[in-house]
Amino acid sequence: MDIVYDINKNAHLKGRRRFKADLEDMEILSAAEYAVNGLRLKRIGAGEDDGSFEISIEDGHGKQVLSVNFLVSDTSEYPKSHSLFCHSVDPDISARLEAVVEGVVDQRARPIKEIIDTFFASVAAAVAPKAAKAPIQNHSESEDEGDESDAEYDYDDMDDIGTVSSEPKAVLSLLQSNFLDVVASEYKPGFMRISGGDDFILSVSVPVIQLAQSIPPRALMAWDRRLLSESHSLVLLISGFRGVYPVLESDGTYTSAAQKISAELTFKVGLSPKYKPGYEHAREAVRKHGLIITDAEDELRIQAEKAALERQYEYWDDEEAEEIQEPVVVEEVEEVDPERFDRFSLSNALESLIDQAFLRVVQYRRKFGLGWAGAEVLHQETEKHQRTPEEVLSSMMKLCTKYCIVCHNKLGADYEALKPYVCDSTLCSYQYYSLNRGPSLEYEISHNPKTVDLLVSIAYVAAVEGAMDDPLPVGMGLRVPFPANIPAGAYVPKVNYYHPTTSANQVQPVQEAELQAGPDGLVEFDELSKIQMRAAISKLIDTLPSIEDMKKHLERKVTVGKSKPKLREIDPSVSPAAWLILRWIVGSCTALIEEITSGDELIQNLDKNWRQFRLTVGAPDAEAKFNTAVKLASAADKNASKYPVLYAFHGSPLRNWHSIVRHGLWYKHIANGRAYGNGVYLAKDASVSMGTYAQGSQSTWKKSQSCPSNCVALAEIVNLPSKFVSSNPYFVVADTTWIMCRYLLIKGASLSEVSGNSDSAGSSTKASSRGLSYVELDPAHKTVLGGKGIQIPDPAHQIESLLALRQAEFVEQNFDDEDMAIFNLDPSKEYKGKERQSQNHDHYDMDIDDEDDYRIPEKPKVARPAASGPVQRPKDDWVHNPEYVEQAVANLMLPPFESSGGASMALQKELKAMLREQDTAKSLKELGWYMPPDLIGDNLYQWIVEMHSFDPVIPIAKDLKEKKVNSIIFEIRFPPTFPLSPPFFRIITPRFLPFIHGGGGHVTGGGSICMDLLTSNGWLPSYTIPAVLVQIKLAISNLDPRPARLAKNWEQPYSVAESLAGFKRAAATHGWTASEDTQRHQPASKPDVSSLPAETIQFAGKMFDAARQGNSELLLAAVDSGLPVNLTNDKGNTLLMLAAYAGNTSLSQELLKRKADPNRLNDLGQSIIGGAVFKGYTEIVKALVESGADPRIGTPNAIQAAQIFARNDLLEILGAKEDDLKVNGSTPLVPPSAASASS
Repeated sequence: MDIVYDINKNAHLKGRRRFKADLEDMEILSAAEYAVNGLRLKRIGAGEDDGSFEISIEDGHGKQVLSVNFLVSDTSEYPKSHSLFCHSVDPDISARLEAVVEGVVDQRARPIKEIIDTFFASVAAAVAPKAAKAPIQNHSESEDEGDESDAEYDYDDMDDIGTVSSEPKAVLSLLQSNFLDVVASEYKPGFMRISGGDDFILSVSVPVIQLAQSIPPRALMAWDRRLLSESHSLVLLISGFRGVYPVLESDGTYTSAAQKISAELTFKVGLSPKYKPGYEHAREAVRKHGLIITDAEDELRIQAEKAALERQYEYWDDEEAEEIQEPVVVEEVEEVDPERFDRFSLSNALESLIDQAFLRVVQYRRKFGLGWAGAEVLHQETEKHQRTPEEVLSSMMKLCTKYCIVCHNKLGADYEALKPYVCDSTLCSYQYYSLNRGPSLEYEISHNPKTVDLLVSIAYVAAVEGAMDDPLPVGMGLRVPFPANIPAGAYVPKVNYYHPTTSANQVQPVQEAELQAGPDGLVEFDELSKIQMRAAISKLIDTLPSIEDMKKHLERKVTVGKSKPKLREIDPSVSPAAWLILRWIVGSCTALIEEITSGDELIQNLDKNWRQFRLTVGAPDAEAKFNTAVKLASAADKNASKYPVLYAFHGSPLRNWHSIVRHGLWYKHIANGRAYGNGVYLAKDASVSMGTYAQGSQSTWKKSQSCPSNCVALAEIVNLPSKFVSSNPYFVVADTTWIMCRYLLIKGASLSEVSGNSDSAGSSTKASSRGLSYVELDPAHKTVLGGKGIQIPDPAHQIESLLALRQAEFVEQNFDDEDMAIFNLDPSKEYKGKERQSQNHDHYDMDIDDEDDYRIPEKPKVARPAASGPVQRPKDDWVHNPEYVEQAVANLMLPPFESSGGASMALQKELKAMLREQDTAKSLKELGWYMPPDLIGDNLYQWIVEMHSFDPVIPIAKDLKEKKVNSIIFEIRFPPTFPLSPPFFRIITPRFLPFIHGGGGHVTGGGSICMDLLTSNGWLPSYTIPAVLVQIKLAISNLDPRPARLAKNWEQPYSVAESLAGFKRAAATHGWTASEDTQRHQPASKPDVSSLPAETIQFAGKMFDAARQGNSELLLAAVDSGLPVNLTNDKGNTLLMLAAYAGNTSLSQELLKRKADPNRLNDLGQSIIGGAVFKGYTEIVKALVESGADPRIGTPNAIQAAQIFARNDLLEILGAKEDDLKVNGSTPLVPPSAASASS
C-alpha cells in the first residue's frame, strides 16, 4: 500500500503537539511497510520517557538490523531548536553501527521523518558489503570480525546505499589537489577517518617554531608558555563533513548534498607534538557532548573522600595516629601520549572566530567580489585569493592583540595589550567575562596557579584599601549582596597613594545610599558607588575557594565520554558573581607575569626573601616604542651608545599593584605631592624602594598561598638622565614610553626563600662558565642593593635559548600511510567498476579489488612487529651483584611518608622510562647505571640505583677495580612536589675521600652529590632521572679541580645524618637553596621541642590530657596563672580543640570565656566547630557559634561536615543558608547530576 506523506501536514503545530502528531504519522507509515535505502521501518512507538521514541529496523529479507531509542531533549523546542540523543537497545552491535548511533548527537534539529530518513541512510552505508572489506586500523581483530559478520546478509535489494552523491573518483582527486595546495602554502594536511562510518576529520598544522618568525617570541610566551616550552605544531581540526566532500560551493555556501545530510563544519584549535593528533584524541576533541551523571566511579570517589574525612576526624587526637601511616596510593596513569591534542590559552577565542566568522566572510567575499572582510582593516589592502581556515587562523594568531577578542573589530586603545583583550563595548565585556569568550580561566588556574593566586591577592588588597579604580567590572550583569554596614574610612583611598613626600589629608567617607534588593536578595553591581563596589568585590573574593583547591578540582581525572569538571561545581555555595569577579581579575590582566624558578635566570645579589617574577606590561608595539627611544638615545649620546639602558627600582604600596600590572608605571594620581617633579619615580638602590616606598599591606586574602605583603618592580629606562625631570637622588621620568618593566619582586609571609648565588665569590666567573650573559650596567648609575651591585641576566637570554633549542629539535615529520594514500592517488586511472555494471539498474555488482581506485581510503592496517626476544648483550658486559646491593640496602633512610597525586604520576612515568631504557639497552656497560627490579619496593618515592663502568683510565675507576667494588650504590628520594622540586641523591656505599682531605668528584663529605642542578636554584621540571644520572657520572669522573677517590675506610657506608648535613653544608657554601625535602624529616607542623626542659614538656602534656579528660580545675587554674589559652600541640590542636572534640562542654565554655580562639585550624585544616559537628555535640556547637566560630572555614567546613555526616539537626544552629545547602541535588563533595551537557 502506497501512502503519500505530506511534509507540511503538521507545520501549523509547534512543540509537544507537533512532536506527538509527527510520531503518530510515522506509526502509520511503519504499518504501511515504510522503507528507505533498502531498509524497512519494522516498528516505531513512543518510549518510556517524555520526548523519546523507539524504532526497529530490518533488511529487505526481514532480518533484524538494529533497534534504537531516540530522545528529543525538549519537546517544547521541537522541531527547530531541540537536541537529539540516541542509544542502541540491542546488547551487542558492530563498531560501525555504534559509530552511526553516536553520531546522531551531532545532527541539527529536524522533524522525526527527516531524522529517520537520515539515520536509515547512515545505517545502510554502515552495513553495506563494502564496509566489511576495508577494516579500520583503530579496531581490534575481534571488532573487525564483528564488522564482517554484518556482511553475511544479502543486500542485493538495496537501491541507493550511501550518502556521497558525487563521483568518488572526483572526490579523491579534489581532496588530493587540496592537500597539494595546503603543502604548497607551507602547512601540513592530515586525514583521519572516523571508525564505523563514512565521516572523517581533516587537520592542517604548522610548527610553532615557524610562527616565531612572524610573531615576537616574547608575545608567544605571554600568550601561553607551552608554545615554546616544547616542540609543538599548531593544529586546526575540521570536522562535521558527515561523509561528504566538498561541503562548500565556490561561493562559500553548503552544497546541496551537504545540506541534505545536515553537514556543518566545526573547528578545533590546539597543540600536538606531531603534525596531526592521534585518532582517539582527535575524536575526543571534536566531541560535542559528555555525560555528567553520577556513575559508579563517582560514587566510589565520593565514598573514598568521605571515608578519608572520617579517618582524619577519628585520628584527630589519637596518640598512635603518628604511627599509623596511610599507604601511598599510586594512581595508575598512562604515559604522556605523543599523539595527544592539547588545548591552550587561545583555543576558545580562535575557535569562536573561525566558527562564527569564517564561512560568512567567505560568502561576502565571493558574492560582492571584495577582499577579506576585515582584511582591509587588518592589512590595508585587498587579498585577491580565497584563504583557507588555516590561513585565517595563522593570520589572526599574529594580529590577535590588535582586535577585540569577541567582536573582532580593531581596538581603539592608545596602547596594544600584550595578551588578547576586549574592546570598550559593554556587550563585548559581558560576553568576554560572563560567557568565557576570553582566555580560559580554567586553563590559567591549571597551568599558572601561582600567577592567578598573586593576581587575586593583590586585587583583594586593592579593593579593601580603596586603591581599586576604573575600569571596574561594570557591564557584566553582576548581581551581588548589598554591602551594608561599611565601616567609616573603609574601601576609600589611603594616604601615600603613590610615592610619599608630604602628608595629605585622608579622604573622608560619605554616607552611601542603600539600594533596594530584588526578590533574590541581590542588587545590581553597576548601580553601586565605587566604595560599595570595592566592598562587594572584596566580599565576593572572600567566598572563593583557594586557587590550589580549584586546580585540584579541575585536574580530577574523568573517564572518556564524561563531561570534564566545571569550576562552579567545586562549591555550589559560591555565587555566580564571585566566579565572574575571578574571571575579571584574571582576564583583565594583559601583562605577562611569570615566576622565575631557574637559578640561572634570577637577578643575582638580591635579598633572598623576595621572590622574582618576570613582568612585562605592554605589548610588541610598546616594546617597539621603547626600542626606538633606545636607538635614538644611542645615536644622540655617546654614553648611551655604550650603555643603552639604565636599571632602577620602583616601589609602591601593595594596593597600587592591581593597577600597575594592568596599566604600567604612570603618574595619573597625585595624592601626596612630588618633591622632585611630576613623573614616575625610580631608585637606583633597591633598599630605598623595598624599605620606604614598597609599603606592606594591612590586609591579606585569607586563602592566598603567596600572601604578598610588599611589591617592587625593576625597570629598564632609556639612558638619557639629562632629559629626566630629575636624576638625583631619584630618577623621575615623565615619558612613560622610556620605561619598560622587566621584573616584579614579591615578598610575603608564606613565600619559600628563593636566592641566587648571592654571596658566592666569583659568581660572574661561574656564570660565564655556564654560558650565561649578564647586562653590562652603566658605571655612572649602578643598580645596587644596600650599596652592593646586582647582576641582571640578559632579558633575551631565555628566549634565545628556547628558540635555539626548538630549532635544534625541529625535524620535518613524514606523512603517515593514511595521508600518503591520498597523495599517491593516480588521477588518470579510470573506474573499472563501470565496465562491469549490470544491465539491471536496480542494483549493481561491485568489484572489490578495484575499490581503492575510487573510494576515500580507509585507514590502512599496519602490520604489527613480531615480538622480539631478549636483548643480546656482549659476553663481557657488566653484571649486577645482588648480594653486594642487599648489604647496602640495610643503610637506607626511612621511606618517605609524604606523597601527592602529581608527584606519583610523574614518578610512574619516570620509572617506566627508566626500566624501558634499561631493558632495551644493548649493553649495560654503555648504559652506565642499573636499577635492580627486585628492589623496586611499594614506596614509589625511594629508589635504589647502581652506577658503574667508569672510564678505566680515571682514578676512581682504578680504585673501584682495585677494591673489587662492583658499583656505586645510590639512594634517590623524591619529594611530594616532584617534578617541581629536585630529588635528593646520596651515595650509600662505597665511601669517598672528602674534599678537605684531597677528594673531588662533586661528592660531599657525607656522600651526597653537590651539584647546582639538584638544588632548588638549578633544578628544572623537564629533567629526567637518566639524564641526571649521566650528569652525576660526568661530575664524579671530572678531574677538575681534583679527581674523586675512595677513602681508606671505603667499606663503611654513609649514614643518613652525615649525608644530609654534607649536602646542606655544600649548598650553603655555594649560595644554593636546598630543596624543602632535604631540610626536614618530619611534618612541618611539629615544633622542635628537643631543646626544651623535660619538665616543661611533661607539664604541657598534662595540660593537653586535662583538656581531653575535662579536668577543669587543673587546666583553668593553669590558664588563669598564665598558661597560654591557645597552647598548641604537635598536631596543631589547641586546648579548646581537644576539649570540644572530647565532648567536655563546661570546660569548652570556660575556655571560650577566657578568649580561646574558636577559629583556629589544626595541621589537617580542620576547624574546632567542624570536629564538634562530626561528633554531634550540640551544646558545644552552640557555644562555639555564640563565641564567633565561623562555620564556613576549614576543610571540610562545619556546614559541609553536617551534610556529609547527616548532622542535619545542626544546620540551623550553624546558620546555614540556602546557598550552603544542596544545589540541584549536590553537596560540596557530590557533583550535580544531569542527563548530559555540552562539554
